[in-house]
Amino acid sequence: MKRRTFLKSTLATAAAASLAETAFSKPLAPFKLYDTHAHFYTNEPDKYPFNARGARYGAERMIAKAMAKPMTPEVVFRFWDEVGIEKGLGVQYNSTYSTDNRYLLDICAKYPERIIAVVILAPTDPATPETLARMAKENRIAGVRFTGSGDSSGTFSFLSDGAKGVWEAANDFGLSITLMPLGPHVPQALRRVAEHAARYPNVKIVLDHIGFPRPQDLPKTFGLTAEHLALTAHKNVYYKYTTFLMEMILEAKVPLKDFLHHMVGVYGADQFVWGTDIGNSEVDDVGFVRHALDSAEGLTLAQKKAIFYDTASRVFIPGGRGPAHS
Repeated sequence: MKRRTFLKSTLATAAAASLAETAFSKPLAPFKLYDTHAHFYTNEPDKYPFNARGARYGAERMIAKAMAKPMTPEVVFRFWDEVGIEKGLGVQYNSTYSTDNRYLLDICAKYPERIIAVVILAPTDPATPETLARMAKENRIAGVRFTGSGDSSGTFSFLSDGAKGVWEAANDFGLSITLMPLGPHVPQALRRVAEHAARYPNVKIVLDHIGFPRPQDLPKTFGLTAEHLALTAHKNVYYKYTTFLMEMILEAKVPLKDFLHHMVGVYGADQFVWGTDIGNSEVDDVGFVRHALDSAEGLTLAQKKAIFYDTASRVFIPGGRGPAHS
């Protein structure tokens, strides 16, 4: 995919009056926004060492990017304030820190009214269920994120029997689990997502980038496969509409408005959350917020509020929602 210019320099140089409180200058929508996909990282490797082995475009390039243009709260909050984002998730960035969540947890502790943590942990590590429980209690995280490709048989570690403990812990606490399955075996992953949704009803499962539908392959359904469509039966599965996905849809020359309206028609606006992917997507960030809002034109005000704020506020609860009530 052709990448574009990274963060506008004006965001990196503008003065912030207050980081702890929102200070909207020119909100782009007549309602507040909730960013469910913001990546934070700093250029302080002595305090927060990089682990960029999983970076998509290579560790050296990722580290150079982080050193030159760190995504600190100072930078991200200025962008949020510019477009009218009240608060959002800090999504652990595998490309800079892998499963070392210390920087994310530190800034969430400093700005709890604006950033809520979604961490990354090793799904099959026997220590992970206890770590997840501790982070829910002590760090008030909203959930955990897993990503990666399946093996040659189509088995994804985070959907395997070896990850049962972490799913059970998330179910006990009412935490969210965000998934980004990659590679040729995504259909198998989506089938397992359906099984996990039924097995762990107290987990809010969030599919990053709506599970990567490819409208160029299936134009009648805007890329939704049979496996995507089967998930409509599970109301604890949610779908994240992101800048990264919008880039893909635009590359496929599909109108964003047509795409989003179809998705809402299939799943319902109450199943959608929205995220900017700031810190990862190298685009005009403000411009893509406008793209997202423009693509929702024609939906009702209630539907727009659901996509851009209300659903996220229900799904991502600091510390989790607690045990399910029978």
